[in-house]
Amino acid sequence: MMMFRNWEKAKQTNYKNSKSDQENPLLLSELDKNIKRYKELFGDDSDFSIRYLQGDNRTIAIMFIDSLVEKDTIDHYVIHPLNRQLTSEVFTFDNLILSITKLKELTKHKELVEHLLLGYTIILMDGQTRAYAAETTGGERRPVSESTVETVVRGPRESFNESMISSIGLIRKRLKTPKLKVYKKSIGKETKTSIAVLSIDGIAKDKIVKEVISRIDKLDIDGILESLYIEEMIEDPNGYTPFPTVFNSERPDRIAAGLLEGRIAIIVDGTPVVLLVPATIGLFLTSNEDYYQRYDFASFMKMLRGFTFILSFILPGLYVALLTYHQEMIPSPLLIAITGQREGVPFGIAIEIAIMEFTFEVLREAGLRLPKTVGAAVSIVGGLVLGQAAVEAGLVGQATVIAVSLTAICSFTTPSYNIAITARLIRFILLILSAVLGAFGLIFGLLLLFIHLNSLRSFSVPYLSPAVPFHKEDWKDLFIRVPWWDMNQRPDEITDDNQNRMPNPSEDHHFNGRNR
Repeated sequence: MMMFRNWEKAKQTNYKNSKSDQENPLLLSELDKNIKRYKELFGDDSDFSIRYLQGDNRTIAIMFIDSLVEKDTIDHYVIHPLNRQLTSEVFTFDNLILSITKLKELTKHKELVEHLLLGYTIILMDGQTRAYAAETTGGERRPVSESTVETVVRGPRESFNESMISSIGLIRKRLKTPKLKVYKKSIGKETKTSIAVLSIDGIAKDKIVKEVISRIDKLDIDGILESLYIEEMIEDPNGYTPFPTVFNSERPDRIAAGLLEGRIAIIVDGTPVVLLVPATIGLFLTSNEDYYQRYDFASFMKMLRGFTFILSFILPGLYVALLTYHQEMIPSPLLIAITGQREGVPFGIAIEIAIMEFTFEVLREAGLRLPKTVGAAVSIVGGLVLGQAAVEAGLVGQATVIAVSLTAICSFTTPSYNIAITARLIRFILLILSAVLGAFGLIFGLLLLFIHLNSLRSFSVPYLSPAVPFHKEDWKDLFIRVPWWDMNQRPDEITDDNQNRMPNPSEDHHFNGRNR
């Protein structure tokens, strides 16, 4: 009976191996048959190239894809060394020497194709059932430039580009530590997109790092073209929410700062936008420049930014509620002035605000889609012309134009584009509730909003942290920013045991020259 079981197990193993070999066959010893296989796979008119080198009774084929390689690297570090070695009588495939950073030995057809598509140069030799893959990745690449989305007055000007290797290098320039760990994976059945997960060992929580890698490993999709694909598929299962629970940035200094706090970065090859998790709502309302300006001015700007963010989605609803249901709350001279301006306006205040908000959203979208030299002029001039024309035609009141314009200006102060879009969506919901129920509807909507925010998690970290749950030390960088010498601890919810950035100033009497 035991022999029968062993025989059955061996039979199943052999069947699995034979099936695997059919799906991923081994390389053949005949060079011509190997070359024919890859020509049929890529086609004769593609960017797939083959270069033959002839020696004494030895033929070597060099294969690569033109658009993915650096041809100078192939000429100097692959072809020239091979030409010299082929003239030697003692040359064999076993003692191949190339001045290249990475050289891998391959034995299977699928591995060879994958390395070709990653920009490697494949070296095949007649009579050999194995090949070598030399890293010659190159091609056209956008240089490192200044970010056009996250601008600062003071601070670094570099931003990520579409190369994952270049993005990792920009982070390593700032974090010169061997504790920076990089986990790489290829995702996408058709695109084979490279993804890197970065964290600092000893600072990031191991539990969160493992959870991030686990969620990425479970992804099964045909292609990844941008980091949003990853963002939406690894978010916590919170149901539908307009609030982003994964932060993104184009700035290496912003991502490096997040890594130092204990967060995890996710870099996707082919996009300059890097993801950062876990993300709390305070992270989206923080600008890079808050840490490059003095703490007093930075604190003022953080409070101003928080106030304008709330105003950006509450102001239209508040305006409608006051003028429709609660006129007694408006000072009499102001109420008389507004009422006089609205004389002859055919629409109710709620419809009036909705029309203006919709028009402004159309103008904003048109400004984004048009060429840069024209887009800004269209959005600004179009807003002024349409607003003035609507007032003169008696379609809307002047106070309505002021309220909508102020709302738009407040939304522009939000540093994160993602959370600004969220405010735009919430604005319409609160507007409807205010038009139906007045101030009661507005307050009811805000209560529902707070309950929803309190239920959100980003990789098990509460979205409203450190406000809910309350962490006293983390409030030093929430609504205000205390001086750098007093921000001696990392965020409690996302950091491992290593929470201290620097010694506690109250315990070190010679710290930073103070108390001397």
